[in-house]
Amino acid sequence: MRDMPSPGNSGPDGDDHPILPWRIVAGAFLHFAVPAYLVTVPLACLFAAPAPATAADMLALAVPFSGWFLSIYAIAGLGVSLAAALIDPMLRRIRLRRAARDPLIASRRSEQKAARALADGRRLYGSAVPPALDRLSATRWDHGDPRCQALAADLAEVMRTSTAAMASAPPERRAAILGMVTTALERIEHAVATLQAERARLDEGDALTVARYVEFRYGSSDFTGDRS
Repeated sequence: MRDMPSPGNSGPDGDDHPILPWRIVAGAFLHFAVPAYLVTVPLACLFAAPAPATAADMLALAVPFSGWFLSIYAIAGLGVSLAAALIDPMLRRIRLRRAARDPLIASRRSEQKAARALADGRRLYGSAVPPALDRLSATRWDHGDPRCQALAADLAEVMRTSTAAMASAPPERRAAILGMVTTALERIEHAVATLQAERARLDEGDALTVARYVEFRYGSSDFTGDRS
């Protein structure tokens, strides 16, 4: 029987990215400042205004309420942004510990990398998708195998660097870049096919081993004979 991949190979990927980026939190507060003001201040004026309130009374109340709203909203936004910046490292440590306990994290991330890279490849080539990319898309990847995870990482890097190169290359160089990418895809496809063939042989060997074990243990008996 073949060995299962060790959980120790499931190193997390991309954990430097913040979970609670304070810039996005602060931006959200700024984005909703005007709608919050237009809802909060008029309601506060309605509740605080005397029984028959004129427009002048409402305007007189709106000025101080606006100052209070802006002060409180700014303090709240600053506080929440600072809290996000302080809490984020703790959340990342929790995610790292959770990933270390999950033996399938590396397999899932490898599958996501391969899927994104193949989608990027189709966007890169447009309608002229090379056969190697089609074969890679149709291949059943064994993402539990660390070697397959390495190939998925290589494929993602090929697509990342090639997309950047195509974006900055002059028109006369783009065909050469696509040629290099096609060669790289063919080599990765050959490596994946080799791993797939090896797995097929191992799976067949496992099935044969179990079949021989059953044959040795039970022989031709089907346990339906007379037991009296």
